[in-house]
Amino acid sequence: ADALRWYMLTNAQPWDNLKFDEAGEDEVRRKFFGTLYNTYSFFALYANVDGFDPVKNVSDSAAMSEMDKWIISVMNTLIADVKKAYENYDVTLAGRLIQDFVCDNLSNWYVRLCRKRFWGGGMSPDKLSAYQTMYKVLVNVAVLAAPIAPFFMDRLYCDLVPDAQSVHFVMMPDYDSAAQDKELEERMALAQKASSMVLALRRKVN
Repeated sequence: ADALRWYMLTNAQPWDNLKFDEAGEDEVRRKFFGTLYNTYSFFALYANVDGFDPVKNVSDSAAMSEMDKWIISVMNTLIADVKKAYENYDVTLAGRLIQDFVCDNLSNWYVRLCRKRFWGGGMSPDKLSAYQTMYKVLVNVAVLAAPIAPFFMDRLYCDLVPDAQSVHFVMMPDYDSAAQDKELEERMALAQKASSMVLALRRKVN
């Protein structure tokens, strides 16, 4: 139900009549919901192994890596943009922004490049920072996406937050300008673009 709702809203155009597309709904289920579920599963697997507690295991901001600072900055940009879209009743834009963030920035870039930080025994300051960063991002994604995917995001939020009743009792996250670094976002965007171009060239020449 959430996948269909997400597809209908994020693919809507002002001139379109609402229409059902089974293939499109399945693509959204795999691309967005599947990616978000796999990202959460990766986090939960290692967090359970290490006994990570988001309340007790507080990380030092000085231990944040550049990747942590970048994803937190992009997340705050997302918060500002999504809240603005909701306020303008542009649910289509809000859904697309969340989907792009989860698939391109969180899963395909942050998790992929930070995977090794979760390996190994012990809870180093670097690993703790990665846990806290990923936890914060997943919680905020659940809250931001809850109006469009109420059932999936409620389960995600309640699985993440100890003793939570429902994501629908929570206010939208606040935008933190102090955590935003536009220069870092621009530099990382160039790195992402360069990586994509190199991969495209590799595929071209097999």
